[in-house]
Amino acid sequence: MKLFLVAGEASGDLHTAGLAQALLARDPSLKLKGLGGAKMREAGVEIVEDITAQAAVGIVEVVGVLGYFWKLFGRTKKLLAEERPDALILTDFPEFNLRLADAAKKMGIRVIYFISPQLWVWRQGRVKIVKRSVDRMLCLFGFEQEWYRERGVDAVHVGHPILDQIEKSADRATPRASLGIAPEGPLFGLFPGSRRKEFRYNFPILAATAEFLAAEVPGARFITGLAPRITADMVSPFEKSTGLPLNPVAGRTVDAFRACDVALVASGTATLECAVAGTPLVVVYDMALTTLLLARIFTRGREHYSLPNIVAGRTIVPELYGPRAKPRAAADAAKKLLEPAERVKVEAEFDAMRAMLGRPGALVAAAEEILKFLRESK
Repeated sequence: MKLFLVAGEASGDLHTAGLAQALLARDPSLKLKGLGGAKMREAGVEIVEDITAQAAVGIVEVVGVLGYFWKLFGRTKKLLAEERPDALILTDFPEFNLRLADAAKKMGIRVIYFISPQLWVWRQGRVKIVKRSVDRMLCLFGFEQEWYRERGVDAVHVGHPILDQIEKSADRATPRASLGIAPEGPLFGLFPGSRRKEFRYNFPILAATAEFLAAEVPGARFITGLAPRITADMVSPFEKSTGLPLNPVAGRTVDAFRACDVALVASGTATLECAVAGTPLVVVYDMALTTLLLARIFTRGREHYSLPNIVAGRTIVPELYGPRAKPRAAADAAKKLLEPAERVKVEAEFDAMRAMLGRPGALVAAAEEILKFLRESK
């Protein structure tokens, strides 16, 4: 059986790699091909093209890579028509994947969506495309399943793979030791996002926040978590301009989360990863002004944008977006999270949020659901 998998961003590449491993563990005869990144390739997927480096931040930023994805869509559509896989498995990345789902459905190819696009937050009208083009939607959150089913989509809640990948931190000393960081003293984490464009928007704010914290918190130290597309060379100019060691660490994001007393995190999956690890965080995310204005229009004034708050259904982490993403505000929010009473409150909130994500085993559940669906829909 041939499956074609598509993931367009670093987090999608990671989760789709885990799904590929779970699928192959249950059926080693599967032939997996697709668009993705290094993690999927390592998991046994034949990567036609690595597209994770091209992911854009927002509506305005998408324009800069529109030509690339338009041509990629044409090439992928042609490939699907030639190879006729038994199913197309899509991970998030809705601007590209929803169009591809529509095209594949018209070819008679079964379409399964793993990690639902967050249509319940952003441009809900796109659910019409999902309804006509997606045969089975696999949801990470329980409320997503109900949201889709209410709109006529065949949806199943499989749980969140983050629970398989991250455990709540039992202590700070162990991950600090593994990273070569002394155990004593407050440690602040800087996590500017997985895309270079996110880095350019967010890291100047995070570095300036670090300056405030260094001046106002005795013994403050810093660690910078680097996603695969972000390099230490990109951090170096900020170390020179601030005079602070920002200690960039590559490939150890979860350990960095667990080591920190407080993290400053760009919006996205990383916010949920940090909360699941049990580390208090401040969400800091800047973007083009036009993107921000359009986001407010399309989300209809939604109160929460970060995943911990969306899952909890209330504010459990401070969110600083767009014009509110200022170093002074971020530093004040981070300092508050050092207070013992605040940390106890946050820990209880994170425990409750973690329980809402379900049980570990999401990747296995997703793989079994896919194979079951493919057998039953022959």
